[in-house]
Amino acid sequence: MIGRLLDALAGRVTAADAVVKTDDTITLSISPDGDTRVAGARSQLSHLRVARQGRIGFASTTGDEDAELVGRAMAGAASGEALELFLPAPAPLPAVVTREPQAATADAEELHALARALYERLTRTHRRVEAWAERSTGSVQVASTRSVLAGYEVSVAGLGAVVESIGAESAPPCRVHYAAVALPALRDVERLVDEVSARLDPPILTGAGAIGSGPVYLAPRAVAALLRPVRAALTGYEALLGRSPLRGRLGEQVFDRKLTLLDDPLAPGRPGSRPIDDDGVVSRRVTLVDRGVLTALASDLLVGARAQVPSTGHGWRMPNAATRVGLTNLRMEPGTEDPGALLGGLSRGVMIQDLEWGGGANPLAGTVVLRAPWAYLVEGGLIRGRLEGVTLFGNVFEVLNRIAAVGNDPTWVGAQELPSLVVEGLTVACDR
Repeated sequence: MIGRLLDALAGRVTAADAVVKTDDTITLSISPDGDTRVAGARSQLSHLRVARQGRIGFASTTGDEDAELVGRAMAGAASGEALELFLPAPAPLPAVVTREPQAATADAEELHALARALYERLTRTHRRVEAWAERSTGSVQVASTRSVLAGYEVSVAGLGAVVESIGAESAPPCRVHYAAVALPALRDVERLVDEVSARLDPPILTGAGAIGSGPVYLAPRAVAALLRPVRAALTGYEALLGRSPLRGRLGEQVFDRKLTLLDDPLAPGRPGSRPIDDDGVVSRRVTLVDRGVLTALASDLLVGARAQVPSTGHGWRMPNAATRVGLTNLRMEPGTEDPGALLGGLSRGVMIQDLEWGGGANPLAGTVVLRAPWAYLVEGGLIRGRLEGVTLFGNVFEVLNRIAAVGNDPTWVGAQELPSLVVEGLTVACDR
C-alpha cells in the first residue's frame, strides 16, 4: 500500500511521506476466580503527509482506502500550515533487535502458561489476584518521495498483575507489569513476585508522626512517575518553542551533576526500540542531559522545521492526528550504591515504591502533587512499615537539583530504564 500512496501523488506535491503500521495482538487474562479470557485484535494504520504549494496536510486511515487518504491529505494541505519541510535522504539503518520469533508467534496456550505461573505465585490467603499476559506482533513501513523506503518487524510481550489484600490489613491495589520484545523469562516472573511481596509484607503504621521534607528514597517505578514533567519539558513544541522551563537552556547546568539521561532507540529488545523513526530519520542514541547539563531537546521534522533545528529522530505517527514528538527508550545512568546502602543511609525518611500522578498547580513547570499509596517509613536504615494517606508536594526540577544518591539498580519499567534515587526537596504529607 505504501508504494501505491506515493505513486498516486507523483507530480502533484512538492514532497510526501507515509507510514503503514500493522498489529496483531492476543491478550489473555485470569480473573480472581481463576477464569480465563482470551481477546484478539488486528489493526492497520496508514498515515500520509504531503507538502504542496508551501503548505502541509496530513490524513490517516485504518483501512485500505488509498484514494480517500490521498484526497484528504491534499485537502488538508489546501488550508494547512505554511511551512517548508525538508525530508531526509536514504541512509543505512543501524542494527537493533525489534522482534523475537518466539514472542511474535506465541499463542494463547503459551500466554496462559505465563499468566498462570504469575497468578499462582502471587496467590495467598487474603489476596485477590488478577493476572494477564499479552503479545503483539506487526510491522512498520516508512517511505517518502525522497526515495526513503524502509521497514522492520516488531514484537512486544507483556505480563502483569493486580493484587489486592483483603481484611483488616488491606492495602490499595498493587499493580506490577513487565514489557519487552521477548517473552518474559522465569526470572522476570520472580521479580514481579518479589516486588509485590516488598509492597504488601510490611505492616501498616499508625501515628508515625510528622515526616516533613526529609530525604525520600524513590524506587524505579516511582522515579518513572516523577520524571513525567521532565519528559514533557524535553520534547516537542513546548521544549523548543513553548512553555518548557528548559527552553533556551541548551548547554546550561539544569539538574544535579549526578543526573544523566539519554534516549536510546537502539537498546536491544525494548518496547521503544526502532532503526528509523516515522519521519524516515535514522535512529541514534541522543544524550539529553549529561551530568546535569542540558545537551539536547527532542524534535521531529515538523517541530524542527518550525524551530529551525534538525530532527533528533523522535517522530511518531498516530491515528487521526498530526505527527507528534515522543521519546523511545528513556535511560538514566546508574550510580554506584546498591539499594541496601541507599536505605542504610537514611536515619529517618520515606521509601516510595510507586507513585500515582495527581497533576498539580503547573505540571509542565514541574509543580506537582503525587499520591504515594506505597510509601514506607525508614528509620535507622530499616523499613518500619507502610504509611497510609501519603502525598508528595514539590517542584520536580528543583528536586532533581537535590539528588543525594543514585542507585546501581537500573530497572526496565516499560520503555524506561531507571535506577533508584534518594532526593531531597519533596514535602511528605501523611493524613493518617
